[in-house]
Amino acid sequence: MKKMLAAAALLFAMTACCCSQKNLPLEGTTWKLTRMDSIPASAITAEEDAFTLQFNAADMLVAGRTNCNRFFGPYELKEKSLSFGDLGMTRMACPDLQYEDLFVRMLDRVNGFEIKGSDLKLLDGKQVLAEFKGTQAAAE
Repeated sequence: MKKMLAAAALLFAMTACCCSQKNLPLEGTTWKLTRMDSIPASAITAEEDAFTLQFNAADMLVAGRTNCNRFFGPYELKEKSLSFGDLGMTRMACPDLQYEDLFVRMLDRVNGFEIKGSDLKLLDGKQVLAEFKGTQAAAE
């Protein structure tokens, strides 16, 4: 009986920890791509800061990096609606530039987002375009 009570208490504690996890904020968090159908995992994980996004609420600017170049530009945020304006970008030549092109074209399609804990999904309607993990809070 004691083992059963202990197991139940452990299960309750694990469930409480799991379900009480706070969502990271979209703005002020560094988001690292974890999955996008057209980009292989090996390209995503090749460099720590490859395929990242950072949203700056003060300026309403997004900045980030593809697998090659850095980019920046405006974004618009209204509740769960998100869209990107024209992005400026450095223009270095690198191997696997096709992944950069796919990533940037995906950003053009974004019209919404969803955050659960430290996971961010960029959406086109209900279709998940890309998934990210919050890796660090930006300096406040």
